[in-house]
Amino acid sequence: MAELTLRGYNATITFGNTKAIDLLVEYEGNTVMIQVKGIQRSKSICWNVSESTLRTGLLFVFVNLHVDTMQPPEYFIMTNEEVDEHLKRTKSGRNYIDYNFMKRLGTQDRWEKVGKL
Repeated sequence: MAELTLRGYNATITFGNTKAIDLLVEYEGNTVMIQVKGIQRSKSICWNVSESTLRTGLLFVFVNLHVDTMQPPEYFIMTNEEVDEHLKRTKSGRNYIDYNFMKRLGTQDRWEKVGKL
């Protein structure tokens, strides 16, 4: 939320009252729903994503906080459709988005997607 606010967006936390939506962002009269997924360490390899969180019009912000190295956080922004396309689905149902794949995909700091939904 702080990163969005720094970029001029009006964001509010849902405090868990809205399943699968962590933030609501107002942008040019439109409301954007955002699901935030976080990992803490530089050596973390993926973000778990439940298929039940996928929904049309949702934007995902994947964050690596790098608390172990004190590097600045990394942000990867994907639309619901992009997550659905690139989600690694497993037989166990523990689906994920791979961190290294995200770095190669070019979704880092794509904040302009907030205004395109």
